[in-house]
Amino acid sequence: MFDIALTPVSVTIAHIAELLDAVAAGNHRAVGPLSDDITPFHSRAVPAISVRDYLERVAKFVCLENDTLLAVLIYLDRVARAQRHRPALLLSPFNIHRLVITAIVIAHKFSSDVFFNNARYAKVGGIPLAEMNQLELEMLFLMKFDLKVDTAELQSIGEWLVRGPPVLVGHQAPSALLAS
Repeated sequence: MFDIALTPVSVTIAHIAELLDAVAAGNHRAVGPLSDDITPFHSRAVPAISVRDYLERVAKFVCLENDTLLAVLIYLDRVARAQRHRPALLLSPFNIHRLVITAIVIAHKFSSDVFFNNARYAKVGGIPLAEMNQLELEMLFLMKFDLKVDTAELQSIGEWLVRGPPVLVGHQAPSALLAS
């Protein structure tokens, strides 16, 4: 059972990081390196920091809660669904960190009464401010500004994570994050 209010953020981060790592690795194996379709979310090299450490760092410095973290998964799924024709936007080791920090910025701003300016998110995320601003705008357009996430959807995603996402245990995925 997952409780948005009572589950420790560190537990949610562990589940999300495990899922994102598995999805990125699976997509990278399925699609391979994309040299002809590079998006603004791509890094020149795979960042040295793990997804889990990255999420823990961001959570520490911008006070993330479970609702924001779960909304990040929903936003990443919306990007993947809206851009199915564009494999470069599937999660990969080269874009996962920038997609995640951008989704965090958007989710935090949309769902929290207290959020930070982009300079703070950029510093914590390890990217230049101008790039953070560009990535935020790019993701908003990719998602067609569809930002509303209801509590039932958050609860459902939280419970799904705790049960074990399909890439980890074989359940059917309610997600477009995986390569088709």
